[in-house]
Amino acid sequence: MSLRRYLRIKDFISAKLDKELTIDVIAREAGSSVSTVQRHFKEHFGVTISDFIRKQRLDMARAALARDGIPVSHAAHLAGYNNISSFTTAFRKAYGVTPKQVRV
Repeated sequence: MSLRRYLRIKDFISAKLDKELTIDVIAREAGSSVSTVQRHFKEHFGVTISDFIRKQRLDMARAALARDGIPVSHAAHLAGYNNISSFTTAFRKAYGVTPKQVRV
């Protein structure tokens, strides 16, 4: 599968970060099997689709915290977390600081 095709998949994912994204939906969009999409995505970008989605959502939450000063609970929701503690742990692991430290 070509890099161009996977760049389109990456764009599709980025445009749908606020929606419920499953690997099945992504594979259907790609017109390939789940295993093929997962394998080729990792080959092209060096990360799994799940890790890419998680990082993009955390980046979106971090930007909203820094730019808009939204509450941490709202940032957690933006990033797809139902549990603030889990969000804070993932955020700290990704950025080395807590969400409160980033918030304006």
